[in-house]
Amino acid sequence: MSVTSSTTGGTSSLDDTPVSPFHRRIMAVAMGGPFCDGYLLGVMGVALGLITPALALDTLWTGLIAASVLVGVFVGGAVFGPITDRVGRHLMYVLNLAAFVVFSALQFFVTEAWQLMVLRLLIGIAIGADYPIASALTTELVPRRMRGPALSGLVLAWWVGYGVSYWAGWALTGLGPDSWRWMLASGVVPALVFLVFRAGIPESPRWLASRGRIDEARAVVRKHLGRDVDTDDLFAETRRDQRGGSGLGNLVEVFRRGYTVPVVFCSVFWICQVAPAFAVRSFQPQMLSAFGVGGTYGASALITTIAVAGIAVGLVVVNRIGRRSLLISTFVGINVSLIALAVLPLHWAFAVVALFAAFQFFEAAGSGLQFVYPSELFPTDLRATGVGIATAMSRVGSATSTFLLPVATADLGVRGTLGVAVAITLVGLVVSYFLAPETKDMGLAEASSRS
Repeated sequence: MSVTSSTTGGTSSLDDTPVSPFHRRIMAVAMGGPFCDGYLLGVMGVALGLITPALALDTLWTGLIAASVLVGVFVGGAVFGPITDRVGRHLMYVLNLAAFVVFSALQFFVTEAWQLMVLRLLIGIAIGADYPIASALTTELVPRRMRGPALSGLVLAWWVGYGVSYWAGWALTGLGPDSWRWMLASGVVPALVFLVFRAGIPESPRWLASRGRIDEARAVVRKHLGRDVDTDDLFAETRRDQRGGSGLGNLVEVFRRGYTVPVVFCSVFWICQVAPAFAVRSFQPQMLSAFGVGGTYGASALITTIAVAGIAVGLVVVNRIGRRSLLISTFVGINVSLIALAVLPLHWAFAVVALFAAFQFFEAAGSGLQFVYPSELFPTDLRATGVGIATAMSRVGSATSTFLLPVATADLGVRGTLGVAVAITLVGLVVSYFLAPETKDMGLAEASSRS
């Protein structure tokens, strides 16, 4: 089908449409996936201490189970990002939450370590698929002034889900030795709720136009955004984007079309944020205990709640100070916190908890950019692929660090392990300083043409 530019006689472009209840609904429903992601990942941090004796886990199996979900995220992002660019956002948007429901429920019945590892791997694949799906659909349906907060809001939802999982897990510890089964299976509840709400979300008009389905794209715009919306920018982007592959061929197309620098930048800063963060969060109660902190579950819940405040701050300032300043300043805060934990003689539990909280606050405040930058720096027909590649690469680092942390702690001690985390986050700071662009005032077509 040929693509022709057509103006509907409108007064505002897709990038500049007034914020409407439909946009707020898109944002709220999109947050459901990351909420479930955070919940499903976080609840393992509470349950792992109970699972270890119940399933007689040794150090190897502990690392494998903790890292398996992150390996799954790698597979999910790498495979389902390109698939989402091929088959559309809406279908995948529903299927991945259905996977959350099924695999979360099956965790209740495991009797062997390998069974839990396989289920956590499958949950990770569904989580990895959700990152490019949710971020692409949100990016393509909200106006530019809402885009930064909306995409950061996805990470806020992740943190809220992660925080709720700790409080829920803590509450469920009273159910006895098998309470870990209820903790892991409790992820069914939020996944079912958001699965119902997601079913009514329309397909992205930008994606429809990029596939040559112009009439359907116009119908979505008119029904949900209004008849006075000018679609010229949509079709201009479509003409530019209809040049390449589809499906898994998009992995090659990203590099052929000159998006190597965005891939490197997004992958490296994301790795350097999440590799230390996932490892610390997965074993936070154990690390706090090594510093002599009592009541580690309660302390972990408090730290995670403070981290939620961090991403909320990032959401507020992302359009004010800009993407670049937010990323660089939060990397500085992360490094200061980790250096203090690694080298200072800390004799008070309050100081230890405060520094762990500061680390997670700054990491969370900058983590909203994990969705913002990849979603803005790749064009519509490659957007989910770009997010998927960055997601996959980041999980190489986080899975490796989570798997190796128990071994590293045994060999280097907690402080030595935190010293390695300092080195990783310093790399992120340097790369961000040299490669991070500023995109806060750009339309999608302009931002994705900066490669």
